[in-house]
Parts: sequence; C-alpha cells; structure tokens
Amino acid sequence: MALIKRPGVAVLLPLLCALVACGADNHEPGQRDLEAAIRERIEHDNDRGGVKINLGSAGAFQNLRFDIRLHTVSKHHCTGGDRVYVCDVTYTASFPPVKEEQESIDTQVTMFDGPGGWRLIE
Repeated sequence: MALIKRPGVAVLLPLLCALVACGADNHEPGQRDLEAAIRERIEHDNDRGGVKINLGSAGAFQNLRFDIRLHTVSKHHCTGGDRVYVCDVTYTASFPPVKEEQESIDTQVTMFDGPGGWRLIE
C-alpha cells in the first residue's frame, strides 16, 4: 500500500498497465521465439522419420533417410500483425549422414502467436 501513497506512482501505474495490455496482443516474435519454433518443427519432422529421398530410377528405388540438425537461427525482420507474422530468417543446419558440414539457409517463415506460444505455420 505504500506504493499507492506516492502521487506520481498512482498516475503512472494505470498508464503502464494500459501500455503493457495494448502491446501484448500485437508484438512480433523475438529471436528466441523463432529459434524455439523452428527447432520444435525440425525435431517433430525428425521424430516422424526425418527426410526421405528416393535415389532410384525406374525399378531401382532406394530411399535415403536423414535428420536435420539445427545449429543457429538469425532473425532479420518480420512483417504482419494480429498475431501472424512473416519473418525473414537465416539458419544454419547440417543433414547427417548426407552432409555433415553446416549450410546457411535464407528463408521466410510464417509464425502464429496462439495459446501455446509462437508456432510455425506450414
């Protein structure tokens, strides 16, 4: 209660609460949000069997399976609003056993801020 007795705080507190409430519904995903969402998607895909490539031709089919390993994610910029944003990102990944070296990939991802937090939209 001692906080409210100060006249400046009594005016500032409701204003601060209003600013926080207004900004909460319309903020773009941060670096950590993007990295977590991309990592979650890649881990989900890896858990479902990874990526499969058909290396065969007419009657000689051979599937090669590999997982994607995410190393870094860099956010460049996002556009959008109303909890949906399209973000330009660069991430580095490797694709063992096909490619052990890290590869840098520039791409756009669509993000949705739902009840469970930021998620990638396919």
